[in-house]
Amino acid sequence: MSTPIPSAWTNRRAKVLLLGFLVFASDRLNGIQSGQATPDESERFEVASIRPSKANDVRPSMEFTPGGGIRATNVTLKLLIQIAHDIRPEQLSGGDRWTDSEPYTVIAKGPEGGPPLSAAEQKALTLKRLQALLSERFRLALKVDASPASGYVLTVEKKGHKMTAANDGVTAQLRQVGRWEIRAEGTEMSTLAHFLSVHLQATVLDQTGLDGRYNFHLNWTPNPLPSSIASLNGLPEDSLIPAVREQLGLRLERQKVATDRYTIEHAEKATEN
Repeated sequence: MSTPIPSAWTNRRAKVLLLGFLVFASDRLNGIQSGQATPDESERFEVASIRPSKANDVRPSMEFTPGGGIRATNVTLKLLIQIAHDIRPEQLSGGDRWTDSEPYTVIAKGPEGGPPLSAAEQKALTLKRLQALLSERFRLALKVDASPASGYVLTVEKKGHKMTAANDGVTAQLRQVGRWEIRAEGTEMSTLAHFLSVHLQATVLDQTGLDGRYNFHLNWTPNPLPSSIASLNGLPEDSLIPAVREQLGLRLERQKVATDRYTIEHAEKATEN
């Protein structure tokens, strides 16, 4: 039996993995909830292995593999749900304790052939396959409710934004190069809004009206720096909001926004295979 992982530690590890995952997937995806139609074969992995992880001290990781597959190591069911449905930890509730404490290793391969897809289409399809896999192998049933919650609206300052329009053909990427620093190339505002929502732990609604892709650099290093490692984990993101305004020419304003809340209604431990 796996040793339980403390929930607070799991949430911190989940935030790190989700931030890195933004490089690969930024658009909201339609999830597979209880009562939804069964996915067709193109939305299923061809082969998938799920087994309990034994190295609980290893940082969780996830990567896409060629052909629409995935390789995830030391990830809990709750973390897999967050990745598959593109949601933050605080948007997910319910489930027995094991869903947030017992880690798994998941290796899955996509089916051969199929029509050619863009990178974004392939990644979106891979996440749909992950949703189907969780539904089938963990007998997962989710309930989704949308309700107003405290969040932010992202708009452009009156003087205009300070970002640089990206050239056609630039590969879209948003990289966190330090604890309080990111560099973005060919990035859409929806991706930035999603990144900000993870850091601020609240929904950020993009109302910039900017349809293009942009290059920018954002640094929100606190001044003065925290004096201890312990204070890093609980540090408020107070410096992020003014940095977005001053460096990018964008404004974050608090407002009630519609937020999806996911509840685990049923889940069973996947059998080792």
